[in-house]
Amino acid sequence: MAKYTAAIDEDTRQRIHALPRGINFPAFMRKAINAFVEELEKNPDLEPENFIITLSARKDASDKKRR
Repeated sequence: MAKYTAAIDEDTRQRIHALPRGINFPAFMRKAINAFVEELEKNPDLEPENFIITLSARKDASDKKRR
């Protein structure tokens, strides 16, 4: 699998490192990236300004590991 990187500013990096240990940051990023890719596949002319990230109360178990 290829790894993609994007530069982030130092302030954002520090904020990510300051998150509580119980937060699974990679799972959040996987879900966000999947949503962005799906939208870009539908409309490749979208720009970053076209995206709004919101919080949903719905719990999605699709990213949880099966036991």
